[in-house]
Amino acid sequence: MDCSFCGWGIPEGSEVILVTKKGKALYFCTSKCEKNMIKLGRKPRKVKWTREYAKEKEARLKLAAASSKTQEAKPAREEKKPATEVKKDAVKKPAKKESPKTSKKKAK
Repeated sequence: MDCSFCGWGIPEGSEVILVTKKGKALYFCTSKCEKNMIKLGRKPRKVKWTREYAKEKEARLKLAAASSKTQEAKPAREEKKPATEVKKDAVKKPAKKESPKTSKKKAK
């Protein structure tokens, strides 16, 4: 028989059985599993030491490996070359327009 929370086998005679109001029997191997499920309300797939977590992680890794293979099969994009750097000295600044006041002073 397997634990209702962690999924590991339970030696005969050492399990804790909890029957819900709906009549479903839950079997726990330790009080740790019982507390995590009943008191703390944790989901087995989110707790790292459970079998359900290990199964889900394995499925995620297979999915990731499959998606990485499809990405490798696609042709690689050409990388954009960096824009040539413009030197500050090479850029000419437009000449400043003289205000009418300064042009009169220079004319005198």
